[in-house]
Amino acid sequence: MKIQCPCGAKYSIDVSPGMQPVQFICPNCNGDYSAFVNELIQRELAENFPSSSAAQPASPSIPASGSPGLRISRAHVPAAPVAAQESPEAMVCAKHNEPAAEHCTVCHKPICPKCMDIFGFFCSAYCKSKAEVGKMNVPAYAGSTFATEARFWRKMGWILGVAGTLAVLGLGTWIWYAWIASMPHQYFAATFDQTSHTGSSYLNDGQIVFLHGGTLARYDMKAGKQVWSKELVSQTEIDDVVKGLNEHETTARENSGEMDVSSVPSSLREKYARIGLEGALTLHCAGQNIWVADGGQLTQYDWNTGNVLQQVALPDGGEATTRGNELLTFGSGMDGAPSVVQVDLASGALTTNEFHDPAVAGLGQDSPPSGAAGPSSGGGLPLSAYQSAQPMDSRRVAQQAQNLSLQGQIALPAVIANNSYEQRLEGAMNDGQDRPRTQRTYTHPAKTAHQTTNSPPLDFTLIPDNDGYEEFSSEMIQENIVQREAMKAPASNSALESVSGGNEEAAVNEQLNDMQRQNGADKVTEDQSTYSITIRQAGSPQNSWTGEVIGPPQLIPLKTVNVLAAGKTVIVLDKTNKKLWQTTLTYDVTGGKQSPLEESPYGDGPCVEHDGVLYVFDQAVLSAFDLTTGNARWRIPTVGVVGLFFDEKGMLYVNTTTGNPDDIKYSRQIDVTKSTTAIILKIDPVAGKILWRSQGSGYVSYVSGQFIYAVQSFDPGDEEDQMTDNTLALLKPALTRIIRISPSDGHSLWQIDQPRAAMNVQFDGSYIHIIFKKQVQVLHYLAL
Repeated sequence: MKIQCPCGAKYSIDVSPGMQPVQFICPNCNGDYSAFVNELIQRELAENFPSSSAAQPASPSIPASGSPGLRISRAHVPAAPVAAQESPEAMVCAKHNEPAAEHCTVCHKPICPKCMDIFGFFCSAYCKSKAEVGKMNVPAYAGSTFATEARFWRKMGWILGVAGTLAVLGLGTWIWYAWIASMPHQYFAATFDQTSHTGSSYLNDGQIVFLHGGTLARYDMKAGKQVWSKELVSQTEIDDVVKGLNEHETTARENSGEMDVSSVPSSLREKYARIGLEGALTLHCAGQNIWVADGGQLTQYDWNTGNVLQQVALPDGGEATTRGNELLTFGSGMDGAPSVVQVDLASGALTTNEFHDPAVAGLGQDSPPSGAAGPSSGGGLPLSAYQSAQPMDSRRVAQQAQNLSLQGQIALPAVIANNSYEQRLEGAMNDGQDRPRTQRTYTHPAKTAHQTTNSPPLDFTLIPDNDGYEEFSSEMIQENIVQREAMKAPASNSALESVSGGNEEAAVNEQLNDMQRQNGADKVTEDQSTYSITIRQAGSPQNSWTGEVIGPPQLIPLKTVNVLAAGKTVIVLDKTNKKLWQTTLTYDVTGGKQSPLEESPYGDGPCVEHDGVLYVFDQAVLSAFDLTTGNARWRIPTVGVVGLFFDEKGMLYVNTTTGNPDDIKYSRQIDVTKSTTAIILKIDPVAGKILWRSQGSGYVSYVSGQFIYAVQSFDPGDEEDQMTDNTLALLKPALTRIIRISPSDGHSLWQIDQPRAAMNVQFDGSYIHIIFKKQVQVLHYLAL
């Protein structure tokens, strides 16, 4: 019979009938297993020798005859414990009184699963430490609490490690995006030696085409290399202009007899000649088609080489404007009929349309009257003596005063006082000249409101619509020019009597306002004349409307309606010029674009159609009307609205100011301490609720999706001009500031400042292209 000790040692015992009980002590572990071995012997005898075992007593005894033959042979000791032939489940754990599952590797006591959960293949911590000291090779129990916890913490450590790595990567990515990638950086730049004052640019698939002054060029922005460049203004052309100016000045001197009149320096004369020639150039691009308009000529340049492909003659005196991918130029035909030259910028196809109508004698070349009232345009601070004779724009004066350098602020009172004295002298010499009229009214002797016979032909202005044209005629039939006070009465106590640091600004204000009154700028004139209006579709005389309005009129063709605005009156017509409704506002409709196709950096207006609503802003109120019925949906008081933008979600962004109604009433009043700043309003167009307002960012210039930009720019003049006009040195340095605004709350996402004045800033998503006087620059950033 072969047996195995719980310690792993194996033994063989010769079993024969009549064996007496044996004493078995394992030499390997010194464990006394005599009872267990004798029980096994009895079982072996019962199986192999039943007759003999039946005669044996129930308990082990020494057989009656024969000497016992017992041979014990030592087997090898394995490295790992092996279960005994008898199942451990038949034994009971002494600690927990439960069936044993294994034996302790050291002391071989039966152990149950509870013991194994705690100590593995050991019955106690003592045996476990003993095995560790003896360096026994014991397999780990996968179900032990320590092993389970170890696996758990290893798993948690792995999870926490991955989470920590992801967190570090996420934080690093956020820092990289927030402080580096999302901030604009210079993507492209081209620098020039010659100073220019005009320009524009166009981006297309990593390429930039720009007009910088008289230089037309294309660059590969990715490679940073010039593809080609053309000079469109030659020195010969500049010399010809300067020669003509010199001849004109000479003739003027001879006619006036004032031979001692000082001449403009030749350098400035050449500079202004160049500016005039460069300013006549306009860039128009569509895809890879490049066009440049120059007065009466439109030239197409090859995308790959820059060579001239074709030239198109435009009507004399015609001014070019764009409508989608079309370039439109208005003029007169050979018989005086109005004509439009249409150039498809993509294909280069040219079409000339002449509108022959017996009632039309000619085409008005000027834009329709803007109807602009409110603060009159005028000069700024009288920092030079020659400026003192012109009226001053109160807002421009206040803005310039706040952009003075410290030196300029200190010198301002003395400069104003000197120019005020010179103005009084000039006023004394010119005393007795005609003063501005107060009011006059008369009726046109040849025309009445409804005259239809023996009337001279009407003079129409052709206004481009979405895909056609509207003929607009405006005839004054009763003039009524009203003059009113636009300044407050002078203060009873003059600040000039005792000028000190405390009332220095009040003294400057008093001097400037005195100069305004002496120049006759304390009053403004308002046109409240009656005009006879005729509007009709070009080529469709039956689709016309005729009526009368008070105030300078302007026609604004929109998507589905035509709007006639004049003074405080707004008349809405459908596209067949049938009147839909009319309303009267509190203030005059002013500002906005002078032409429906004109691109304004401040947005659309004063009349804008969007999603079945007509938005109209006058001098102090923004109103929303139902486009069909004319019912007012809401009104928001705000002074100085200059334009509207809409985003893809239909939200309304308004460029306006912090002004108040007094700014309208006293539009000529000077206050250098007053800062009427630009503000931006985001409005829910349905409820007319202001969602947020942003002040200090300037006006919004671009709205598209997540991109909202505002631009501020200040230009004190060229350095060479400061040599001839030292007062420019009193102003602060040049500055261009671009701000990206959050659509959700109006806060600034980032702001970049450059110490130079931009002549043109354009946006294309996350690309910003800027024309400076000596550089073309493109900024770019990553937008998520």
